[in-house]
Amino acid sequence: MEVLNPYIIRAIYVRPGEQPKTEYLNGTEAQMEDLVDGRIASIGVDEGICVIHNAFSDRLNMQKNRSIYNETFYGPIIVVGFDEFGNIISLSDDNFHYYENLLKL
Repeated sequence: MEVLNPYIIRAIYVRPGEQPKTEYLNGTEAQMEDLVDGRIASIGVDEGICVIHNAFSDRLNMQKNRSIYNETFYGPIIVVGFDEFGNIISLSDDNFHYYENLLKL
C-alpha cells in the first residue's frame, strides 16, 4: 500500500465522464463535501466498502456517473473502505484495484 501516514485515507474519486483517480482524504466532512459538490451521504455497496456521494444529487439533476451493484450514482463519488465501527478507512490494495477497474470507462 502506498499510504505512509495512517491518518490519510486512500480512496478512489470518480467524476462523471472521467476515469477514476486516487484521492487522499484527511477524513474531514468539508473536504468530502468539496469533492462531491455538496452535502455528503454514503451507502454501503459491499462488505467494508462504501460510496460517498452528494446527498441531493437527484434534486440537483447531477449527471449520471456510475452504477455499482444495481446502485446508480449521480455526480462525483468517492469509494472508501470502512471498519466495523463505521469509520472510513483506506481501501486495501486488492479492493483499490478491483474498484478502480470496475469504475473505468
